[in-house]
Amino acid sequence: MTEEKKSGSGLLEELNALGQQLSTAVKEIWESEDSRKLRQELGDGFMELGQQVDAAISTAQESESARQISGQVKEAVDRARESDLVEEFERGLVTGLHELNKGLSNFLSSIESKAPAAKTPEAEPDPEPEA
Repeated sequence: MTEEKKSGSGLLEELNALGQQLSTAVKEIWESEDSRKLRQELGDGFMELGQQVDAAISTAQESESARQISGQVKEAVDRARESDLVEEFERGLVTGLHELNKGLSNFLSSIESKAPAAKTPEAEPDPEPEA
């Protein structure tokens, strides 16, 4: 029985030693000069990538074609505002909303007219004949 305890405790000791050595190895690798340089290079690379993306977006926004498209969109909006199309749309929308409100009003009136009929007091029950 004591041999089983010894072998069990030996296994536990070996696993504990392995865990400590792995922890030390990872710490050493993380703190090594090569690891620090790699992390620095990765950080610098991502910074450079971000700057290049920002520059590409700025260039695209400043391009002549982007300015032309922006001008065309503004002209189209101005023409739409000046046209009768907007006024016709607004009149149609007002008419539709008016009809919807009228329909809802009629519906509510019909519900309200039925509600009092349902609330009428019930006839009192006939008294029971005395025996």
